[in-house]
Amino acid sequence: MLITEYGAVADGSTLNTRAINQAVATASAAGGGRVVVPRGTFLTGTVELKSGVTLQLDEGAVLLGSTHLTDYATRVWGHHNDITPWHLILAENCDRIAITGAGTIRGNGPAFWEPNRPSDWHFWTAKLERVSPMIELVRCKHVLVERVRIEESAGWTLHLHDCDHSRIEGIVIRNTWFGPNCDGIDMTGCHDVIIHGCDIDTADDAIALKTSEYSRSCERIAISDCILRTSCVGVRIGYESREDFRDIVITNLVIPRCSRVIDLRAVEGCTIERVRVTNVVACTDSGWPANRAIEVIQVDRPNVFKASLHAGHPDYGKDRPLARPSVIRDVSFTGLDIATDGRITVVGKPGCPVESIRFSDVRLRFPVIDDATPFRDAQSTGFIPGDYPEARAANAAFVIQHARDVVVDGLRVRWPSFPVGTWALFESPHRLMSAFWKGHEAEVRNGTRRVPFSVLWARDAEVTVSGRGLCASELGCPACDADAASSILWRDDRSR
Repeated sequence: MLITEYGAVADGSTLNTRAINQAVATASAAGGGRVVVPRGTFLTGTVELKSGVTLQLDEGAVLLGSTHLTDYATRVWGHHNDITPWHLILAENCDRIAITGAGTIRGNGPAFWEPNRPSDWHFWTAKLERVSPMIELVRCKHVLVERVRIEESAGWTLHLHDCDHSRIEGIVIRNTWFGPNCDGIDMTGCHDVIIHGCDIDTADDAIALKTSEYSRSCERIAISDCILRTSCVGVRIGYESREDFRDIVITNLVIPRCSRVIDLRAVEGCTIERVRVTNVVACTDSGWPANRAIEVIQVDRPNVFKASLHAGHPDYGKDRPLARPSVIRDVSFTGLDIATDGRITVVGKPGCPVESIRFSDVRLRFPVIDDATPFRDAQSTGFIPGDYPEARAANAAFVIQHARDVVVDGLRVRWPSFPVGTWALFESPHRLMSAFWKGHEAEVRNGTRRVPFSVLWARDAEVTVSGRGLCASELGCPACDADAASSILWRDDRSR
């Protein structure tokens, strides 16, 4: 059924919320059906999907979010400020729902941001009350989101919470690289999910798996054949991590721009295990200092998000101690080809190490090398990993601390040649955060100012490394910098 049959008008200014929801309710009451948004621009507030309904956007159709918060249904706050009570498309406790078609869902996101920012390289500031996530699917089963284009989100774009048997196929997400927490796809506590063939260009995490005190574990997730661009992380597992993550496969990704390619972060007492990452080509040319190509971080931090909640949030000021320590184990990375100025970090805890981490067929190319030492005393869980200043400041391709059974096999490293070509930090004002860059751009580019990198820096770690031509970036710098508490097996195949 066409939404125009229920009075919807495609003029971009008539509010069509009632007409669209009436069409959805009628289709659901009849046992399910297809609600069609035809060609044209339809302004709306919250569209509430119901069981059995497919929302189909025809080619040329635009579902346009209202700029007035009063046009949106009010639900509840999530576990932090980015999950607000307002959403453009909402489904709760539904079965057999779909959002499909060649049309566009446009959120009018900038209407919910503060109008000014220091420069084009800085993030916009979100207003406290905004539409986020733009599409919110809660405790739904048999979900399909395919082919649609989703753009201009005010915050998180597509969020599934405690959903089962979901498929996200061939969608396009387009947000500004500097939108405030404008994640692409977020899944909190979801089971049995396939994300395939998606093209995402956004700020913050392109794809993120999460758990919270209000969710289940996150299990049986397959992510494949996607192209991701972001000012933050390509694929993140954890950080929001009150419950466990397991049985996750990530394969065949191209990530031309990010600050971290893959980020596994157990922070709030979860276990992350049985994760397989294969065939990833990526570049961390994001315009930020202290990039990390891959990050595997295990720390214990209660109330990470509660500390930043606004005073009106129902969880403001509440304390929830951790029920158990954070754990990461049984993770593998195979077939990585990454251009980066940063490091791969694997950091656990004394007495509770990260365990069984394997890197195989890894190629690291350094167009330029960044210096981590200016960030030795940084305390942010989000920006610099871990609680250990030595690891934060270590300059090496691999930085490994408090870890057991780590294997790096088939490693190839290509150090910079000078002068350095195009790299975003030469232009980004964020370089001014670092004493290495500030005022020294010309010297960094021509190679008269450079920082020596080892291949491996290890403290309290058991690591096996093999590869070809495993030498440091500078003469006189050790290829392997390990303490007496570490056990290192090293094989350089350059003679073969």
